Amino acid sequence: MSPITIVIPVYNRQDTLLRTLRSVEMQRVAPAEVILVDNNSSDGSLDVMRRWAEGKRDVRILSERMQGACAARNRGLREVRTEFVEFFDSDDEMLPHHIADFTTAITMNPDADILGRNIVTMRLDGSSRTEHFVARSPMFHHLFLSSLSTGRIVVRTELVRSVGGWNESLSGWDDYELGVRMLLSGGVKPVKVPGPPSVIAYQQEESLTGVDFSSNAGRWEMALDEVYGLCQSAQRFDLLKWVDARCMILAAQYRIEADASRGSEGKALSIDLARRMMDNVLSRTDAPWRMKLIYRHNLYLRRFTWLFARLLFPF
Repeated sequence: MSPITIVIPVYNRQDTLLRTLRSVEMQRVAPAEVILVDNNSSDGSLDVMRRWAEGKRDVRILSERMQGACAARNRGLREVRTEFVEFFDSDDEMLPHHIADFTTAITMNPDADILGRNIVTMRLDGSSRTEHFVARSPMFHHLFLSSLSTGRIVVRTELVRSVGGWNESLSGWDDYELGVRMLLSGGVKPVKVPGPPSVIAYQQEESLTGVDFSSNAGRWEMALDEVYGLCQSAQRFDLLKWVDARCMILAAQYRIEADASRGSEGKALSIDLARRMMDNVLSRTDAPWRMKLIYRHNLYLRRFTWLFARLLFPF
């Protein structure tokens, strides 16, 4: 039997939810339990959940009135009875070998706290990209590649609980912030699950993440500010340069969106967001010229800035 419970928060996903649930049902090794948390859906999502759960003893449907994916995930987390948990999004899909592969990896690595694997993200235009999970130097790779994002990892339930669960004040990059808290807790062992990606994440225009940064400005800054504060509180001042570098990448993304904007208002907004982010970093960093190089690298080359950051700020 798998030691994994899947927690799926749901808010107005009637058009994608059944694909997600059917992918769970098609697993070669079934999860111990599936916990669905309705988060005040106003469409037919709850009906989809009820029809799918009918006759299944290993499925529970809960509700969470406080709005937000973090609140819904915390509601599910409180009910998890297994050693490991996976928080899965209601518009993604797991391939049939997903739970089987992670269950085998848990058996082979009994001291692992976090198990992860690359995933494939499908863009709106039909193209795809691979999002990487890297077990070595986990803090660096999470800060730059979001290695511990939902969909990529299965995590020890007690670890999530011990760091306080999901931060309900955040509405974006909440898994980024949670990943930092887990790694800062000390002694966490991540393990990469071998094999090809077993999760397909689908980009959605109406998702919390969206398809650009400027239209949801503020969410990312809040998460990065939280992470900066966490590193300070933990007296991990060595990590602040990486957080600042990640802020400069966001500033570059704002500027890229400004250059691509066709409207003068949107262009001005994105330019202002980029400027404010840069000014914030340059006012506090002791490596201003290197931060400017990070910004320019991402602005003009747009790829592999994390590798450039590794050269500028080695471990």
